Amino acid sequence: MINSNNKVSLYKKLDEELIGKVGLKIEQPTFQYKINDLLKEIETGEEFEGVLTINEYDTEWSPNENDLIVKQRFVFEKPSLLFGKEGIALEGSIIGIAVHIHSKTSNFQKKMNFGSIIPSEKPIVVNFEHKFPKDTLRGNLSISFFLYLQKVGSLMPFQADKVGMLLSENDLYNIELIIDGIGSAFPINEFSDKNKPLWILEKNWADASDDTFDSSNVNLSLNIAHPLFEQVKAGKTKVSRAMMGDIMIQAMAMIIQQVILVEEKSLTEVDESSTSSILAVVNYWVTTFEVDTTSLFSIMNSLRTNLEKDMLGEE
Repeated sequence: MINSNNKVSLYKKLDEELIGKVGLKIEQPTFQYKINDLLKEIETGEEFEGVLTINEYDTEWSPNENDLIVKQRFVFEKPSLLFGKEGIALEGSIIGIAVHIHSKTSNFQKKMNFGSIIPSEKPIVVNFEHKFPKDTLRGNLSISFFLYLQKVGSLMPFQADKVGMLLSENDLYNIELIIDGIGSAFPINEFSDKNKPLWILEKNWADASDDTFDSSNVNLSLNIAHPLFEQVKAGKTKVSRAMMGDIMIQAMAMIIQQVILVEEKSLTEVDESSTSSILAVVNYWVTTFEVDTTSLFSIMNSLRTNLEKDMLGEE
């Protein structure tokens, strides 16, 4: 919701008092993606407060393998109170509701309108829905919602008088997506074999410098026939999260060892223009999680030291 501050505006904007009068309700956002041609929802729960580290909620989602659909609903119970001398736009005006999608890490930003508000005695519901295709999300992504003057009606002092002027003191609502979580780069699949272990990691790349980090070159597969599969997948307890975290740490350690110690790749060889190669992903892990690459033992121990709390969902 909008936070109060000490900014002085030359024209009226939506503030906490007017929000109460209008009866603005902002519902919890929903996040969905397709897996095996089925639409799956990422369950965030009522405790969600706008920041989503995706793989802490769903270890199956991968930015390389899956799209991401974000939905958000806004309900204006008494939209007519937004208009007139006591509102933020005069009669004959139209208020637009828009979104600013931006990411510093991906050097990307986009603004787009997804609804309009007119004087009405009946509630107005505005729905936002946007699909981010696979291979387009990296780093952190911010989604900010705001009101603006879409059409100018009559004019008077202390009212917005130009199309595009912001009509809310701060953003209506913000969503922060953290894409590069611990497991986000992993293409994770499932298989069924009661005689096989809980998980297997497959290496199919030829050159870590050029080959991309996707399921054709690296594949972490969970065994749905294993008696521990449901417990690991649910991730509802510290034990189950620790089990999945241990799988991720071991897989990361194996890949880092193979690339740096076995294939003797240098992190200085990373092509700065590419973030999708196996070597680029290893470089990201080593840098972000301060991995000591001296030996297999140092790789494993430093990963555990720096990631264990994150795996358990602790601060």
